[in-house]
Amino acid sequence: MNAILLYLLESNICLLVLYSVYWLFLRRDTFFQVNRFYLLAMVLFSMLVPLLPIHWTPTGTTASIVILLDPVLITPAKVEHTLSANLQWIEIAAIVYLTGALIFLLRFGMQLIQLYRITRRFGVRESHGQRVVFVDRGYSPFSFFNLVFINEDAIPAGSLPAILEHERVHIRQYHTADMILAELATILQWFNPVIWLAGREMKTIHEYLADEGVLQTGISRSQYQQMILDETMGIQMNNLANNFNVSLIKKRITMMTKSKSGNWSRSKLIFILPALLIVWFMLTAKSFSNIVKEKIENSPSLRSGPSEILPDTTVKNAPGKPNDDKFAPVMVDNRLVYNRPDVQPEYKGADEARINFLRSNIKYPEDAIKAGIHGTVFVTFVVEKDGKVTHVKILRGIGKSCDEEAFRVVKMMPNWIPGKVKGENVAVQFNLPIKFAFDGDKKEKSKK
Repeated sequence: MNAILLYLLESNICLLVLYSVYWLFLRRDTFFQVNRFYLLAMVLFSMLVPLLPIHWTPTGTTASIVILLDPVLITPAKVEHTLSANLQWIEIAAIVYLTGALIFLLRFGMQLIQLYRITRRFGVRESHGQRVVFVDRGYSPFSFFNLVFINEDAIPAGSLPAILEHERVHIRQYHTADMILAELATILQWFNPVIWLAGREMKTIHEYLADEGVLQTGISRSQYQQMILDETMGIQMNNLANNFNVSLIKKRITMMTKSKSGNWSRSKLIFILPALLIVWFMLTAKSFSNIVKEKIENSPSLRSGPSEILPDTTVKNAPGKPNDDKFAPVMVDNRLVYNRPDVQPEYKGADEARINFLRSNIKYPEDAIKAGIHGTVFVTFVVEKDGKVTHVKILRGIGKSCDEEAFRVVKMMPNWIPGKVKGENVAVQFNLPIKFAFDGDKKEKSKK
């Protein structure tokens, strides 16, 4: 669920940045096709780019990226997963989001069913070379793919050819496909006001394009504008239909009389590139920060000093392997292990089972409680090709008994499902923070 929430956050950021460019620089121009394709690309970009893998691999030979497992919190009374405090709000957010998405998915289905029933009820006929469904209700004329829906009795005499031409522009330019894409994006991001604004703006541009197409046939502008005004009482069908009347009469008439945008307006398209770079930077910065989060620096400041269970862990790049190779093994105590395989090792029963194992076995040492010792112990270990846990070491400790307890329990862990590189089992190194505190996070915060 965290991955879904992260995807939605990144997608929303993309939409916000790119729609801001449209609103500030493009929406007043008469380059209707350009604006249409910009909005389409904006929606597709925001939906797809967060799904693409974007990775920055730090260069250099002094540090190695090692997978950092979720920390575990140890108190004298109980063991808690430090993410458990966030579990409740994540579950609530997930329920709210999925409920909203389901409601809008059902709405989408009902709209399709409504159109299907109307088509079946009234049938399809040919009129002026166009497939038309003549309805008996007060709907404003609208089109859906290659069908036009009209209440013939409600339109002024002589207006039918112009109305059909208007709808034919929608059909020829596949505006219905745009609206379906916008509707699907709305289902995914129903909570985001930007997606609603983008859908409304896309429908407005469709009307501008259809008006432009009708005027190019030679019809009088004043006559056509009057015809639009005559149709203002029609009822809009639904969001999937390209309605002749979409409650933007004033905008449409204003746009018909507006002078065509010049070259300066076209040059404003250069602002799209900085917007894309901003979005790209945000996503790569996120990816880089995740790598930093996964990294435990093997420096003297991280180690607590020598002891019988605190041997030095030397991590170097393997000879002959480039530093930027995602699958390159590293040398750990003169043996090769991987730290970023293409398939990560997995604790049997998933991560929750690992947490439960640690919860059941780690005990806060009595002498550490009496001495008031608390802090985070960093343990490193290797999951071998056969899944065994080996090479358990303390990277940084807080005291002998706490270090020994962390060392003891990690070494007890049962076999994992091994990691893989190119389909073959490999040894993979992990780092695990184990936090000892007297009263959960409160003790740690008060100490700071």
